[in-house]
Amino acid sequence: MILFEAMNAGKQIDGADILNNITIQIAEGEKVAIVGHNGSGKSSLLKLIGGIYENTSGQVKREKFITGYVPEHFPENIRFTIKEYLLLIGKMSGKTEGEIIKVIYDYSELFSITAYLNTPLKNCSKGTKQKAGIIQAMLTPPELFLLDEPLTGLDEPAQKQMLNILNSFNQRTSIVFTAHESLLVDGLAERVITIANGTILSDEKKRINEKIYMIKAIVPNKEIVSTIDCVHMKYQEGNIIEWMVFAEQSDEVLIKLLNNGCKIIELKEKR
Repeated sequence: MILFEAMNAGKQIDGADILNNITIQIAEGEKVAIVGHNGSGKSSLLKLIGGIYENTSGQVKREKFITGYVPEHFPENIRFTIKEYLLLIGKMSGKTEGEIIKVIYDYSELFSITAYLNTPLKNCSKGTKQKAGIIQAMLTPPELFLLDEPLTGLDEPAQKQMLNILNSFNQRTSIVFTAHESLLVDGLAERVITIANGTILSDEKKRINEKIYMIKAIVPNKEIVSTIDCVHMKYQEGNIIEWMVFAEQSDEVLIKLLNNGCKIIELKEKR
């Protein structure tokens, strides 16, 4: 199913063209990266896809779907605490307060911000605000997830956790994001749109030719998790963890696991 389609669409603000002749489709389940230099129009294209911007020329068609949106810059001077803000956003979905609080605490633990839940957002660091912005977009599982530079302000463990979360989404969820970092483009995107001066230069499917290995191991403690560079990671029963890693990283990962007392129980090529 096509969620979004633009045909020769353009957008003007105050008489200036910020998007020109945009012709693209976004299908259900696609993982799309939008790349380009600062000021190229990446954020504007993301907003056009999400309906935050309406086209001023050409044609745009959107299906009805649940959208989660993570802006690059979190609004300043919000006096709510993180918990109060997330509860307010969550209640718009119609869920009970108990259901919302459980989701808030689950994601807060993943992003290591539980200690800041009762801190006013205006007093939080850029990284903590970014994490709160990501959580608010996931309180109701989105069908289309739009992220504008989602790794900005996040430390390395949080960046890896973000990649892991996005890779664990339902396969029918469409994810469109802008990024400078290669982590999300390499580890998530199946398609890359390059934009410059508000115009799409290229729109290409990624060549999936790099091997990926699955490494499953029993770990003595979970401190090792944040030290492993991977495409995807998931917990299984007990202390068993499964990693997806690029082939070129596999030897290094295996050595690190063994040196930290882990027991390798399965290794196989996945792609």
